Amino acid sequence: MDTNHNDLFAQRDMGIYVHIPFCKQKCMYCDFPAYQNLEEYYDTYIYALLQEISMFGDSYPQARTKLVDTIYFGGGTPTELSLLQIEQIIDTIQRTYTLSNDCRLTIESNPEEIDKSYLKGLHTLGFSRVSFGVQTFNDTSLMFLHRSHNRKAAIDAVQWAAEVGFTDINIDLIYGLPKQTIDEIKENLAIVSTLPINHISTYGLQVERGTRLYHLVAKDLISLPDEPLEDKMYETMMQGIQELGFERYEISNFAKGGAYSTHNLKYWQYCDYLGFGAGAHSFFEGVRRANNRNVMPYARKIDCFEFPIVEEEIIDQQRAIEDYCFLALRTKWGINTITFSEKFNVTLESIYDSTLQDLIEKNLILHEGNSYHLTPEGAKHGNYVFSQFIEG
Repeated sequence: MDTNHNDLFAQRDMGIYVHIPFCKQKCMYCDFPAYQNLEEYYDTYIYALLQEISMFGDSYPQARTKLVDTIYFGGGTPTELSLLQIEQIIDTIQRTYTLSNDCRLTIESNPEEIDKSYLKGLHTLGFSRVSFGVQTFNDTSLMFLHRSHNRKAAIDAVQWAAEVGFTDINIDLIYGLPKQTIDEIKENLAIVSTLPINHISTYGLQVERGTRLYHLVAKDLISLPDEPLEDKMYETMMQGIQELGFERYEISNFAKGGAYSTHNLKYWQYCDYLGFGAGAHSFFEGVRRANNRNVMPYARKIDCFEFPIVEEEIIDQQRAIEDYCFLALRTKWGINTITFSEKFNVTLESIYDSTLQDLIEKNLILHEGNSYHLTPEGAKHGNYVFSQFIEG
């Protein structure tokens, strides 16, 4: 396996991710780099962010010429920024990198924190896709999660986005909440059926160390659904979304009419992407990088003309194969054996034959044509399947 490192990571078009780590109020389950009550630092952060975007292009001129066809603003809540600040970021990216004519711009937002005029401004700036952190349409659950919106605000936000011209609208939905019921899941799906959306991202509630939710669970102040009930919620949501005409093209993501998240596909299909901002991650020419999560240490590094990188890892052939396999398996297309052989100069079966056969026997993956992909049962136990492709 003597594939040249540069050839191995020679990819098609690249994506750019911009992290905005600010929120009006932080959700009790969130462990992302996102902070509330930092309004006084917004201008400082934007200045540093613009510098980082330019610095990377100056330091890696090969990134300037690589075609960029997706830009994704995530958070936090990117729509905490003014339209002028967002425009400044887009302008800096355009000046520094080479954007394709059909470059797709996506932005995350929370309902209640935007209005129709703001959404119209985003669309004018070139955004065609918006992703709303709805989570649930149940007001009691929303209040528990410390969300800033209610059911009506979520519905209004989606409808306004469609009215001002957004052609691609995603909402996030979550299951496994304390005191959540199967009826709440069904009610969420009933509301979804009335909305002009073509993409849904689903999540099971995770209790992450350091969050307020973790503290409450550890102190037995709240309890989560037991495993049988959570499984029933999962099945109800997965089946219900597909019955509404959404295609499950990735373990947690569903689309209508092929409206896939083209930016997120870059992660799953092992393409290059640059991440800018506090806590952002990049994967460029076989090197993974992670920025400092904290706003002011991030900004101070850049003020000293240094990159705010706290982790950097050069991906070797073995690691690349492992990553490629478990990321590809997240999608409906799975691992294509021909693509794998062309990329790594070795056959998939020569490395993983016993693993593949074992997973087939357990009804966790299927072998169809040139593809190995998850079964519905495999999707349910994805973490176990992925672990089988990772050495050690």
